Amino acid sequence: MMKISTLLNRNLVNWRRTALSLLTWSMAFLFISVFFGLYSQDYYNALIFCLCFVPLAYVCTRILNNFIIPRYLLTKRYFRFGLYLFYLLCLSLSIETLIIAGLFVLVWNYSLVGIDPATMDVRFFLVGLYFVILVGVAYRQLQRSLQEQRLREQQDKIKVETELRLKEAELNLLKAQVNPHFLFNSLNSIYGLSLEKSEETPRMIMLLSEILDYTLYGCNTKFVPIYKEIELVENYANIQKGRFGEAIFLDIDLEVGKQMNEMIAPLLLLPLVENAFKHTDRKDDVASTIAIHLDLDDDFCFRIKNPIRITNASKGNGGIGLENLRKRLELIYPARHELNIKQDDGCFDVELRLTII
Repeated sequence: MMKISTLLNRNLVNWRRTALSLLTWSMAFLFISVFFGLYSQDYYNALIFCLCFVPLAYVCTRILNNFIIPRYLLTKRYFRFGLYLFYLLCLSLSIETLIIAGLFVLVWNYSLVGIDPATMDVRFFLVGLYFVILVGVAYRQLQRSLQEQRLREQQDKIKVETELRLKEAELNLLKAQVNPHFLFNSLNSIYGLSLEKSEETPRMIMLLSEILDYTLYGCNTKFVPIYKEIELVENYANIQKGRFGEAIFLDIDLEVGKQMNEMIAPLLLLPLVENAFKHTDRKDDVASTIAIHLDLDDDFCFRIKNPIRITNASKGNGGIGLENLRKRLELIYPARHELNIKQDDGCFDVELRLTII
């Protein structure tokens, strides 16, 4: 069925082209007949001359459009183009002369009285032939240019759609990598609590179930409200706080009012919080402070700061979570984000800025 439909469409296109070509050359025939007839006031002889003249113009136009221009002019082989154009000019003039001679013998019976005066005027002779050829060439080249433009637009559209699909697939892959990475860290924390037989274990499991519900079902869209990401950060921070107890002090400032309903890409903040808890330097004599702040006064600005062990400071700013985050930011917020990571005085300071449209 598909093949039949394709064949019918092709036949329809071919019929349209043929009909358009016939209409165009019929108009050219009418124009030339009137052109010569107005000069000589003898439309009968003008019509006879044009019946022989228009096929010559048609053949010359087809040779230019289908052979000389595409093969030499469009490929910038200008010398050969000029050479073949000169050959065609000489050939067409020779054939037109033969046509006039033939008409002089066969139609006008060697009579100078009956001959069409327009055929004896070089200006009409040249303008009549080459004006039609020039119009035919210009029309075909305009068609070719429009077809190439449409083709480029289609190719650009396909390219953009392909790039979007690739970006979407890459985003889905990166997003899928967040869940197992986060789950590994969370389960590791709850496992530590279970070994200590902590009473906080059931609450931590409940928090983890809420987090999993969000990561599996609540963030399957491209963008989510900011408050959902904040809830995710708070739940994860509470799981880690339950694990480390008094060894960690949380300084959280995430209250931003009505602006909490603005939309951002999901799971952007979690890798930063994971990384902070993973590398925080925990001491026995004093609690380590992890500061988490969010500011929406101008742009979206999320900042997290934590003390870092000296042994980790030399490892740089890498890691699966941060590398994943960088890739997602490049795909979702190109030229609209800043991820600044600093290590100063034994502290790890990360600031994420987003321009939310």
